[in-house]
Amino acid sequence: MSLSADKIYTTVLAAGEQWADARSAYELLDDMRQTILADVTSGLYGTCGSKSEADTMARCSSVYRDHLAALGRARKVWLHAEVRYKTAQLLAELRRSEESTRRAEIQLR
Repeated sequence: MSLSADKIYTTVLAAGEQWADARSAYELLDDMRQTILADVTSGLYGTCGSKSEADTMARCSSVYRDHLAALGRARKVWLHAEVRYKTAQLLAELRRSEESTRRAEIQLR
């Protein structure tokens, strides 16, 4: 199966863009983790006896747990995209090596 240089370039570029999008989505959710926890904690602070109790209750809240679940899903998407990107890069290197070998064989004849 031989792929043209343009096809390989397009494949690697698309995989790289998907990887970058997935990573930025994960990092956004990760950056928001403390903000969400603080928001939920501050909402509970008036109903709890102490800040540590409010923090514990916030960590148990469905809002925070849902955010952590979304963070986990985003991490999985990011890692899968990274695998596709690195695999596309590997394919490009393999094709380059095949072409180099082919040229060397032609010169030996």
